[in-house]
Amino acid sequence: MSQSKFRLVTRSDFDGLVCAVLLKELDLIDDIKFVHPKDMQDGRIDITSRDITTNLPYVAAAHLAFDHHESETIRNTGERPNHIISAHAPSAARVVYDYYGGAAAFPKVSDEMMQAVDKADSAQFSHDEILHPAGWVLLNYLMDSRTGLGRFREFRVSNYQLMMDLIDYCRSHGIDDADRALRQRAQKPGGAGLAQRGNHLRRQPFHDLRAVPAVQHLDPRDVGCAKAKHRVGHRQVDSGSQQQNQCGRADAAIRWRRPQCGGHLPGGQPAGRASVDGLDPTDQP
Repeated sequence: MSQSKFRLVTRSDFDGLVCAVLLKELDLIDDIKFVHPKDMQDGRIDITSRDITTNLPYVAAAHLAFDHHESETIRNTGERPNHIISAHAPSAARVVYDYYGGAAAFPKVSDEMMQAVDKADSAQFSHDEILHPAGWVLLNYLMDSRTGLGRFREFRVSNYQLMMDLIDYCRSHGIDDADRALRQRAQKPGGAGLAQRGNHLRRQPFHDLRAVPAVQHLDPRDVGCAKAKHRVGHRQVDSGSQQQNQCGRADAAIRWRRPQCGGHLPGGQPAGRASVDGLDPTDQP
């Protein structure tokens, strides 16, 4: 589609994965860098005219910056011709998809995958999908750094390499094929013990964030900060405004629907989501 190739700078999650799939489908990128939104806000990431950013705070130097957080329309003022933002889009991938022409421009990209990333990034999950994830929903959980899998080192394929492999894999395979590929990640001596180590995730549902010890004065990249009322099953929970401890390694991630005014919070955390783990998305085994 173009002679110029760019570097994609995005988050290491399912939305970032699908953005990469779309831009690779158009042969627009030749490199990918996963970063934390707080590092973008702090100017720690060197962004140039050779970069396309997705789902990250706006940096003027980028060639194009795709986003769907309404807060970015408030934080940034003036003319921004390279800022492609749709505050009503459910995902950054949907903004990229629509900008380049939708289904006509992406005949090989399945509607199923696009619907899945919209559901995932706007956290439109049913009670059953939270407790018993499968298919694209499960893939979203596994790709989300807040799930905490990045800290395990026993897998045959590193967390970073898995992300890179899935970008190419999802371009030409359905979710059933991707699921089989994911299972191979744990096929290594010690994998059984690793699986047993995670059994407590199902045995002990994490209902109330107030049960997690509060820790003050931590870097926003290491914590999830939230204040909202949300539902876990049929129970409403007020999470307060406490910060969750990275060192506590609480193996849980709770999401609720992104509010209409959702966006990047000052700490780089997406509004409308509570996360417990705090691993940096660029954590690479």
